[in-house]
Amino acid sequence: MREHETEKFQKYGSFFFLLLFGIGFGLPLLASLILCLVQQALRVNTFFPLLLVFMIIAWVSLAMLIGWGNFTTLFVKRTAKSVGQLPYHFDSTFSTRSGMLFIDVEGGMIGLISAYNPMQIQVFSASRVDKMQTVASATSGVRFFFYLDGKKITMPTLLTNRVVSLKSGIGAEAVSKADTYVSLLWTAKRQAEGSVR
Repeated sequence: MREHETEKFQKYGSFFFLLLFGIGFGLPLLASLILCLVQQALRVNTFFPLLLVFMIIAWVSLAMLIGWGNFTTLFVKRTAKSVGQLPYHFDSTFSTRSGMLFIDVEGGMIGLISAYNPMQIQVFSASRVDKMQTVASATSGVRFFFYLDGKKITMPTLLTNRVVSLKSGIGAEAVSKADTYVSLLWTAKRQAEGSVR
């Protein structure tokens, strides 16, 4: 195992769950309490209905933010600033709603910041990556995926809520981008496996 290499891939981090808990339960609780105190009506029959309403609003908002990929974007970008301090030459970077992928093709290494574990840069030998593939659909979008330590990671290159022809400019570009990253991952994997021998 190389220096700085992550021993076990963690798609979900404790920070993500703390953030969910804080926004989904903590904020509604605080908002309900403040509203009841301001109205001087801190009673069970007032507090709990307010809490329920605020929790529904919070969880619907969270679901939309997570679905759109905007929930941890700021944290991912802040964490990505320290990638340059690692002893690898990440010459290819891809950013999407599921996180950021960094590839050092010649060194046979990859870096990953998961949107669900946004406070940690995880670094792996590309030999641990498998089953890289592009998936292109006119209705569900374009993405590439790979498996890291047996866990599937999907990186969309085109997300849309409308049908897009894969031969159109935007569709063809998304497929080309996905194919490029699949190729880079395969090359990095071969490089990593060659350096082990």
